[in-house]
Amino acid sequence: MDLDPIDQIFEFERKFFVGAVPDVTEHAHRTLIIQGYVFAEDGYAIRVRVTVPEQDITFPPFNDEADRFGGYERRILSQVSDSISDAWITVKSPPVSAQRYELDQRLDDSVAINILQRSPRIIIKTRHSVWLGSDGWEIDEFHGQNTGLVLAECERTGPVVDLDIPDFCETEVSSDMRFTNDYLSRQPWAGWGEAFLAELAIKGPYFEDYHS
Repeated sequence: MDLDPIDQIFEFERKFFVGAVPDVTEHAHRTLIIQGYVFAEDGYAIRVRVTVPEQDITFPPFNDEADRFGGYERRILSQVSDSISDAWITVKSPPVSAQRYELDQRLDDSVAINILQRSPRIIIKTRHSVWLGSDGWEIDEFHGQNTGLVLAECERTGPVVDLDIPDFCETEVSSDMRFTNDYLSRQPWAGWGEAFLAELAIKGPYFEDYHS
């Protein structure tokens, strides 16, 4: 099996909670992402991810009895397994000041699928990729146990400073570990989303002060 060379980077990104998928995604490039965790603790994670190009996918309602513990996500994985475009294994560190270590290695599709089919911690989301001004934004619409959660990320090759934050970003969650994908894979939005919305209503929005 031929593998791409390891590419070691530090990821610079800021993340925001979004109440609903914004209109700017109307003409976005869309990718389905399914990912599971081999290990995740205290912000450190080993993740396996597969991506599927934009296509018409019907997401059935989530059934709390039948679809817990990744059952829903694995059903969708089986549905799209012949359409996978990329598969990766990634090592991540916790985010510190909107910076996070990330190490990627391409995987054979069949290996990634078999790992995900056995993973108890798995998430699924549609990624809407758009350019807003001079920045690329990724707006993630979650499905399954995290249905109803929408997050927006802006990533750069260096520190994300002097950022023009779109109006659809309700509050910043760059340093809130609850919004990392590894946390969502074990503590889904369905279990604590209402409490967060109540917290946001009381405290109001918050945005980091990052300037060059």
